[in-house]
Amino acid sequence: MATIRDVARAAGVSIATVSAILNGTARVSERLTKRVWEAIDATGYSPDGVARSLRLGRTSSIGLVVGDISNPFFTSLAKAVESRASEAGYLVIVTNTDEHPDRELKLLKLLREQRVAGVILAPSGHDMEYLSALSLLKNSPVVLVDRHLPDASFESVIVDNVAAARMVTDYLIRLNHRRIAMVIGKQHLWTTEQRLRGFHESLAAAGISPDFTLELSANSRIESAYDAVQHLLNMPNRPTAIFAANNLMMLGAIEAIMDMGFRCPEDVSLAGIDDFPWISAIRPQLTTVAQPIEELGKVAVERLLDQIEGGRSRDTDQSHERKVSVLEPRLLIRDSCARPAAEPAQDQAR
Repeated sequence: MATIRDVARAAGVSIATVSAILNGTARVSERLTKRVWEAIDATGYSPDGVARSLRLGRTSSIGLVVGDISNPFFTSLAKAVESRASEAGYLVIVTNTDEHPDRELKLLKLLREQRVAGVILAPSGHDMEYLSALSLLKNSPVVLVDRHLPDASFESVIVDNVAAARMVTDYLIRLNHRRIAMVIGKQHLWTTEQRLRGFHESLAAAGISPDFTLELSANSRIESAYDAVQHLLNMPNRPTAIFAANNLMMLGAIEAIMDMGFRCPEDVSLAGIDDFPWISAIRPQLTTVAQPIEELGKVAVERLLDQIEGGRSRDTDQSHERKVSVLEPRLLIRDSCARPAAEPAQDQAR
């Protein structure tokens, strides 16, 4: 049976280095960590995980809590988190909240009972009762991902959602659209608030007064977006462009446009936030703002490892608590947007 000495010999490092990597007791370079785990695989060495977790008070696993695992954004995020965590020798436990704060809090309690080393969380709540309940994590390594809680003392890794919404809206305005509808996600989410803010900022900068009848909530779902877009396109003075605030709502929007007999982009333009791997299979190819999901997951894991392995105390390191890493999105212009027709068809039967 292989021993830790065999692993050290195969990796060309000291036994202390192997022990530090297995126990998380010191920072070791990514290069050496990878080499040690390759040696572990090659020798078949099996560390005593139970004994180690009892000694450290935690396991070599981290929790990833997401809002909707069926959303391609969160699926890609989970893959990115797992890849980086695996390189560092951690197992990822993925849990799904369905964007329900009560369910999220129960899952966080279960993860603590499993003695995970830390948690990466896409928070689904925002009110004071929710923030108070999150205090159970105050002494634990936690990194918020995708969403920020300004009133909570957790480090965050996010994308500039205001900028993302402005990219979409500014592009539609440059194409001379003035009646731009927005299909909005779950209204209690920070990302929804940020994207709506960016939309309004772009309209104001162009001197366009917001028309709140063109802003419909679709609950971040395909089916709700389908119904919302049908309503928009049945309006006497329908919009010439639609901004869908996430990828699932974009799918519902294009389905509604086609089912009603409209052409995209000839009759109505469509753009949104969140690219996804199989978007190229949709016709027309959709104009989107892509988020740097791989980088988002990687940075979130690295920030969490800083807390886990650096031994930082949330009570004493105030600057660390509120650190926010903001990543930049990028606009991908494809085929689903064009200049509007001179007059939207208002009396044509569809």
